[in-house]
Amino acid sequence: MNWREMLATLRTHLPNERGEWGVRGSLRWLEEAMRARGAASASVRNIIYRDVGTSADKRALYAILSELYVQAGLSAPPLTLPASLPADLELLGRSKKRVFRSFMNALRAGRTPRLLVSGKAGVGKTLLIEHLERAIAEQESSLPVTRLLLGEEWSAALGASGLRSSLPFAVQAEQQAQAAQRFLAGCLKAGRGALLIRAASGHFAGLPPRQADGTPLSPAAWAADHLLRRAPAGLAVLLALEDERGLSEEDQAQLIRLTPPTPGEARRYLMSKLAVSEPQAEALVKQTGRHLDRLALLASVGSGAPLAAARLLGHPGAAGVLAALQVALGGAPSAPRFIVEAALGHSLEDLPPHLRALIDEVNPAEPRPVSWALLQDAAQPDPALLRQARQNLAERTRSRPEWAAWHLRALSELGEWSALTGWLSRHPAQALQAAAVWRRVREQAPPEIQASVARWVVTHHAQLGRYDHPQARDALFSLLEAQDAGARLWGRIKLAESSVDAGNFEAAAAQLAQPEVHLELGREPAWSPDSWHTAAQADALLIEAALLRWQGDFAAASARAQDPRTDVGGARAHLWRGLIAKDAGQWSGALRHLAEVPPTSPLLYARARAQEGDLRLRLGQVAAAYAALDGAAERLNLEGAAPEERARVEARCATALRRLGQLPSALARSREAQLLAQDADPVLRSRIASESIPLLLALEDWPQARAAAVQALALLTEPGLRRAEATYRLRRTHYRTALLYLARGLGTPYLHPLRGSEYDHADLQRARALLDRLLGAPPGPADREQVLTFDMLLSRALCEPDPLQALAFAERALAMTDHPYAEAQARASQAEALLRGQQPAPALGEINRAHALLRRVSSSGPSGADPGLQAQLIALEVQVQLHSGPTAAALGWVEDALGEAHLQPFRAGVWREVGRVLETLEGGPELALSLWPQLDLTWWRLPDALPIVHQGG
Repeated sequence: MNWREMLATLRTHLPNERGEWGVRGSLRWLEEAMRARGAASASVRNIIYRDVGTSADKRALYAILSELYVQAGLSAPPLTLPASLPADLELLGRSKKRVFRSFMNALRAGRTPRLLVSGKAGVGKTLLIEHLERAIAEQESSLPVTRLLLGEEWSAALGASGLRSSLPFAVQAEQQAQAAQRFLAGCLKAGRGALLIRAASGHFAGLPPRQADGTPLSPAAWAADHLLRRAPAGLAVLLALEDERGLSEEDQAQLIRLTPPTPGEARRYLMSKLAVSEPQAEALVKQTGRHLDRLALLASVGSGAPLAAARLLGHPGAAGVLAALQVALGGAPSAPRFIVEAALGHSLEDLPPHLRALIDEVNPAEPRPVSWALLQDAAQPDPALLRQARQNLAERTRSRPEWAAWHLRALSELGEWSALTGWLSRHPAQALQAAAVWRRVREQAPPEIQASVARWVVTHHAQLGRYDHPQARDALFSLLEAQDAGARLWGRIKLAESSVDAGNFEAAAAQLAQPEVHLELGREPAWSPDSWHTAAQADALLIEAALLRWQGDFAAASARAQDPRTDVGGARAHLWRGLIAKDAGQWSGALRHLAEVPPTSPLLYARARAQEGDLRLRLGQVAAAYAALDGAAERLNLEGAAPEERARVEARCATALRRLGQLPSALARSREAQLLAQDADPVLRSRIASESIPLLLALEDWPQARAAAVQALALLTEPGLRRAEATYRLRRTHYRTALLYLARGLGTPYLHPLRGSEYDHADLQRARALLDRLLGAPPGPADREQVLTFDMLLSRALCEPDPLQALAFAERALAMTDHPYAEAQARASQAEALLRGQQPAPALGEINRAHALLRRVSSSGPSGADPGLQAQLIALEVQVQLHSGPTAAALGWVEDALGEAHLQPFRAGVWREVGRVLETLEGGPELALSLWPQLDLTWWRLPDALPIVHQGG
């Protein structure tokens, strides 16, 4: 049949229509149509141009072309195919086709054929038997089929037990013959059956096959006599021999010799099965030496054929590759090249082509099985091969920390528990790896190993702040049930630690007070940095420090955290010491302790950087604060920290960016924080929403700011276990609600510079009422409560129209200051109130003091201090200069003062305040026009026109 002419005829009659698969009738379209029908799309070109392909693929392509003929109003020529044969045999030689047809035709005719065939290894005997077995099973009246593969040892396969070299030769011969007869009889079911035998040269328990008088026979002659000629009636037999030596002349006359495929047959076979080009097929034929087992292996790799997996497992080399792939992948779709080669025990380049074809190397760095379904079907390699692959993998990854996950998995699968726990002890920073093997350890390891690995599992999840993770809970409760008292103690301490993390301090205190814990902590066993008791004691002291910090007893908290016994806590101890010092207002000590947390503990290091950033925000070092917070956010993301923890740091990044004046970037970080916190507890979600309010006010988005306040307050109606945190967050959110009224009442963005109103407003009245209510309640002893009160006083001064009362609130704030930045803020607030009260001289004194304090805030120069506060002081100072009358010198000074790049986001606000002053002064507008003729005062007020002119500089 001429496929090419058939396609050419179609192309002259079909309209040139383009669809989803391309032009209808094109090669690409035909390939997609074949794929849609479950046929081999890659066979289209081989069939059309070379008439090479399986009967099934040819029928599928003919059906597609026939439909196109109908659409074109034509009649397709009839399909002519040779008699149906399995594709492998159809393409691989006359001798195998002859045997297959002869055997099957005889069975279909009701006869019991007896065929004797021979051929060297790789000629196709096994392939022939596989196809015969399948064809017999597919018949309507299928026969029971027995497949017998005789290797070197025949005794077990034929049931010849009891043979011994001490028996007379004639007795040995009789027992061999009886075993053959019993086996043949067992192949008959209801008087019928088929027996397919592949026999290599072999023996019976080391004894040669013998004829009746005890004379040795060749394996071929014995098999032909006892398994072929003596088969009972009704049993069809095919005997395939590898070595025909010793056959009688009669057998030689009946023998059908199988030949290897010709180079052309092998080429066509590979082109059909693998859809490779002729040169590629030629190269593969040369590499495999026309060895049919190898050719069939290549062909079956991607076929998904039912016998493919069995064929692979039956091939020693292929079974080894499959075992290595299973070990390397561990259920994943692919694995790094190093891991695959480690499990193999050698490079992929060392595999012969027919075995390397089992591996898809489209991505050379991440090899995978060429057929995942095939690997799953072949899921039972020899256990010895699996063990060897695991040993290879464990050995080659032993000294490579970057491959730790595969190393520990191999050790766990091998059951080498001591090596596994030893590795974890030597690499404490890689507790993550314990989580990956916990399930197998839980199911198979002895109790002491379970406890040791459980410790690392809990440590890993505790580092991530995921105490409630199912795996962490499972490991923790396995420790609470451990036989070792030290393991139980450590587990109870970690349970208390989880309560601290959840903000449930009462539960943590109750857990520490349990009699067993109290008794064990009071003991003084031999000290060891790795012992359960030593680690539990260090953690217990840190938990007690956390409880005392919560109660506001910073001196006692610091004493617990500084206890030498906490030193074994390493990075955790430094972090807690830094936290306590920070809350106690010991700024330099806090920064020192936080800096001592090493990068080798990446999550704790990230938390220390986050706390450092928060503290530097408190101290006015905004640029340095953002650098620390941003670094912490990046590290937490890289280390897979919990979304809730990342959300807290992202929110603080947004606050730092707001204070740097970078509002669009701040908004993006704020939204990221809210996204990360969407599944968090209500208190955290409230905190994130509340922290976005000042940013939204800086953007003058009053509706969204109000919505954020409503959301934050609603979330705090059910605080759960974190009652202390919820109480503080409620006060903070009410304060930020007051800021909403303050900013809206002032009519300006909530961004420095800010100037209090000289006229009252309904929103300002509500802001004052809210702030007075909040200030009426005594603040708690914690540092954050003091900071909140300080911020409230500064805001209260801004929303007070009476300058004297505003000054009183600023003075109260000044009395609370304990570091240069806070004092600079309070003095700037005093200066602002004094200016509103028409006292420029005292105001200038406060401004100068604030400038001096701000220079002390950062050793890196002006850009290291709060740029917003710098802008506030510039705006106040120019107002003092303009108080005695507008001058070009004063306005020129403003331009120079705002030249620093870090002040750029605040320039518009400063010029706004300059414009407000100028339009109230005689000659002010005229002076501005003389300096900047481009000012448009026809349509714009001066506070709006000046920022427009100076928006670029």
